[in-house]
Amino acid sequence: GFYYRKPTANAAAIKAFVVNRVGDVGFALGIFALYMTVDSIRFDDVFGAAPALANMQLHFLWSDWNAANLIAVLLFIGAMGKSAQLFLHTWLPDAMEGPTPVSALIHAATMVTAGVFLVCRMSPLIEYAPEAKTLITVIGASTALFAASVGLVQTDIKRVIAYSTCSQLGYMFVAAGVGVYSVAMFHLLTHAFFKAMLFLGAGSVIHAMHHEQDMRNYGGLRKKIPYTFWAMMIGTLAITGVGIPLTHIGFAGFLSKDAVIESAWAGTQGGYGFWLLVVAALFTSFYSWRLMFMTFYGAARGNKDTHAHAHESPSVMLVPLGVLAVGAVFSGMVWYGSFFGDHAQVNRFFGMAEPHIEADGASHGEHSGHSKDNSKDNSSGDANTDLGKAPVVLAFGPAPQGALFQAADNHVMEKAHHAPTWVKLSPFIAMLLGFVTACWFYLWDPKMPQNLVKYQRPLYLFLLNKWYFDEIFEIIFVTPAKKLGRVLWKRGDGDVIDGTLNGVAMGLIPFFTRALGRAQSGYIFTYALAMVLGIVGLITWMTLSGGGF
Repeated sequence: GFYYRKPTANAAAIKAFVVNRVGDVGFALGIFALYMTVDSIRFDDVFGAAPALANMQLHFLWSDWNAANLIAVLLFIGAMGKSAQLFLHTWLPDAMEGPTPVSALIHAATMVTAGVFLVCRMSPLIEYAPEAKTLITVIGASTALFAASVGLVQTDIKRVIAYSTCSQLGYMFVAAGVGVYSVAMFHLLTHAFFKAMLFLGAGSVIHAMHHEQDMRNYGGLRKKIPYTFWAMMIGTLAITGVGIPLTHIGFAGFLSKDAVIESAWAGTQGGYGFWLLVVAALFTSFYSWRLMFMTFYGAARGNKDTHAHAHESPSVMLVPLGVLAVGAVFSGMVWYGSFFGDHAQVNRFFGMAEPHIEADGASHGEHSGHSKDNSKDNSSGDANTDLGKAPVVLAFGPAPQGALFQAADNHVMEKAHHAPTWVKLSPFIAMLLGFVTACWFYLWDPKMPQNLVKYQRPLYLFLLNKWYFDEIFEIIFVTPAKKLGRVLWKRGDGDVIDGTLNGVAMGLIPFFTRALGRAQSGYIFTYALAMVLGIVGLITWMTLSGGGF
């Protein structure tokens, strides 16, 4: 809404508002359910009651649901809206209508990461909601693949990076879904550095090209804007995951993305989540290098005058790129141990108590037994409640210490550390394949993309139109809502409300006005008679009532 005179910007603002309200409905219902069952929404109270919620049933939408799973899913729906996950993602690409520095903030460290932070912060509850964790993993992996595939064919430089953000958020949710919350926060941290740098670098390119955002009109800019080129090169090396395989040496994305993929392998037994993230890593590498080659390499395209006058941005735009480059290079290596090291290291960094991890079955057994006792004591042995009936308030024990929580039977991180060599090499191989394919398409044989579009046009249009989500939502939701609004406007507002007011104003009021007008005859005798009759009536009433009112 910053460019309020621009229709597309206003439409994007409204779209972001409406789509996020859909997610907020789920978020609000989750909060209501917590308050109804726990009688509190304080973190300590909710986390202390989590084991009891795992043994409680809630009646919602004509069915019985496990309380922990239902509440976790409702809260995750809110996170889906904020973090633009599949089905609630459509607002994010359109948000590119805003100023580029704002895009850098939103996509790197503020709004879109709020959903990931919410899920990780609620880990003491989500650990007791296995079905919710599965849903989070599936949605995250699907989003990562979807957004990466759409980014393959985008031509607006900011939209490529926007879909990249959507995809990387999917990685974070997969890590949270398999129960390695520290890795989700690790990728959130490293992503903030290189994504902010890529967005600000894109802003510098747009500034140099006089507000041109179509990469098809770029080319050969690395000599015109060398500082911006090297900054975006570092960002690209970070997001694609360049590093030395089987070591802890590499750019930020190399360490955090590999940690996510290894955790996905361990948490899904090498299933759906793992393979989708590997394919998404290949796509990420391709569209990232495609952006670099179309922008900075090859012959100049588009307006010759614009290219001739392209120049480096002022220092106020370049200094932040240099600062962010430091984080994009070193943040992964510096914080790897704190987020994905051994349990003692991770526990110490997040302030978690050792017994929650090391007491094995004892700790978890105590939680389970305690939760059963609580549910029996507080629900008369039934542990069932209805969202439409009086609440069953749970008694709760002490909340687990620390910013995150892992159940005693959660061994995904240990399994990830001992993943096979081929699993650890898979993201690096995917990165190389994406890089080589991008070189082939945009450096060695520039006609190849056009030939592919010609022979695979349905697939190209499918990706270019973002899997037709906007069109599907237009048919299912937008068009019926518009028709309903039009009916309510014409019939409800027009006929009922306006009709009632107009009927009173134009019917009853003129009628009484005419009736009273007839009484005003203009004859003095008529007025005198009315006065006498009024006085007689008043005296009679006072006499009969004894002079009282």
